[in-house]
Amino acid sequence: MRPAVLLAAVWLALPSQVMAQKEQKPSTPPQTTTPSEGGPVPTRVRIRGEIVIGDRAPDFELDASNGRPLRIASLRGDWVLLVFDSRKEDVAALQPVNTELRTLGVRLVGVCDEKAYHLESFAKKENFPYPLLADPTGEISAVYGLFDGERSTTGPGFVLLDREGYVRMAILGQRFPAEDVLHLIRFTITGL
Repeated sequence: MRPAVLLAAVWLALPSQVMAQKEQKPSTPPQTTTPSEGGPVPTRVRIRGEIVIGDRAPDFELDASNGRPLRIASLRGDWVLLVFDSRKEDVAALQPVNTELRTLGVRLVGVCDEKAYHLESFAKKENFPYPLLADPTGEISAVYGLFDGERSTTGPGFVLLDREGYVRMAILGQRFPAEDVLHLIRFTITGL
């Protein structure tokens, strides 16, 4: 698929997803009764964050694969591409386009379910070029609308932040080949 067609498809689909999320009204969670106590017990309720194009991205700090915590706000001044997925190998799939993203002024940052010591080991072994952030509880992924509480896993997604930390593009629940991601980012930043 050509990058312009792919980008148009993403942009056309995105507003309807955002609108659908906004139109949902919060409801009272269903109640169940325990046989032994006879009292109401709330069932599990999924809480989902919302990313809105044009809003400042929620800030967070997580342990990084270099052994130190990383605060996203500390990256302001550069474009930042947050790549969410459940496994480090899925986030690492963008490694082939990291150099081209850097030439566009984009810093790539991965966020995955794995624990920090697993990410540190992987980064050292593979001489990994960009930070991987540990979100084993899914708390940050949930803030960005990508944590599936029923499966206890992070879904795939991309969020592009501009130099001031505002969301300029969000693709939630989708994986794309590295070259397609590069084309989307290039078009969002340069229009080319």
